[in-house]
Amino acid sequence: MINKGLREQDFKLGCLHGKLNAEDEKSEAQIQRTVFLSQRIRICRKKDVKPVIRIFGYEVPLGYNRGRCVDLMGYDEDHNIYIIELKKKESKEKMEKVVEQINDYEKSVEKILLHIEKEFEEAYFFPVQFKNIKKMIIAPREFYEGKKPLPNDTGIEYGYFRDKDINKRKPKDIINIHLQKK
Repeated sequence: MINKGLREQDFKLGCLHGKLNAEDEKSEAQIQRTVFLSQRIRICRKKDVKPVIRIFGYEVPLGYNRGRCVDLMGYDEDHNIYIIELKKKESKEKMEKVVEQINDYEKSVEKILLHIEKEFEEAYFFPVQFKNIKKMIIAPREFYEGKKPLPNDTGIEYGYFRDKDINKRKPKDIINIHLQKK
């Protein structure tokens, strides 16, 4: 049974909304736009294991109130769907709160996944059945300083990007995300 508070349509897939450029080029909003417009991120897990995530959702609303939006949503070649939460280095949020937030998003996405798949097909003319839900927190490396040990029992990957990966990239370049050691 679908929770009445969750959306069943109008997930804004493939859409960028808001200003194209934020006033602060290193703000969370600008980083989010940069990642979304690049359309791809490469997860640097091991030397020869670097899966690419195709980004298709920006501020994907889960409910009907504005506050519950997944920062970015994407999928890999195996059709695993990724829920990505972005943080800026200055964020004072406690890691436990961020983990709680992304786990809550996962529960909501599980309930409405069929609706997301339907809208994905309508937006991209490509039928898809997403397999597993993957969770990732992405932030500058400095965000993780002082937040050790990172929770490791939640199925969340903690990624970071370097300044050159976000702020000094060419528009066609894929964005590299490196994994933070737990």
